[in-house]
Amino acid sequence: MNTTVIIISAIVLIGILFIILSYNKIKKLMMNVERSFSDLDAFLMKRVDQLDNLIQTARVATDKEIEMMENVTGLRSGIMNAHNMDDKLKAHMNLQREMPAVMVSLERYPDVKFNENYLHIQRSINEIEEQIQAARRNFNSHTTKYNTAISVFPQNMLAGMFGFTKKPLFEAPPEKRENVDVKSLFNR
Repeated sequence: MNTTVIIISAIVLIGILFIILSYNKIKKLMMNVERSFSDLDAFLMKRVDQLDNLIQTARVATDKEIEMMENVTGLRSGIMNAHNMDDKLKAHMNLQREMPAVMVSLERYPDVKFNENYLHIQRSINEIEEQIQAARRNFNSHTTKYNTAISVFPQNMLAGMFGFTKKPLFEAPPEKRENVDVKSLFNR
């Protein structure tokens, strides 16, 4: 009887240890997703701010530009009003999808191209796009590791018990799977 109690105690202890270790692993992976999203979000917000600067620099009193500024302002509002990671991802993906149209619209105003501030902001947006691409890869890598961890047996049972759910990846729009090459848009 004493051996049976020891065996049962060992099995229970191993089970509890497994649950603790698995929970901590999943929690760390989730925290990595959140941290990498914060990094990505900072770059995405930097891009939004630089787009605002670019629009202000390019401001000329034409209906087309006013419409363009309203579109960018609407996109920016969607980002600023997003309160959780899923909503922010959706808002930033929407902006990413609209970037080529914004850049083409700005290109149509040749007087703006000669403004030094405009050229500086254009270079800055190029740099930010590269940073976003790296941050997006990092975020998607952490998200994939987390999603995989909560999907495989037996962690999937623990994930369900503790309320861990899959997180969305930050993907480029289907029609354009790479970042906007802002420089090429402006140099046509």
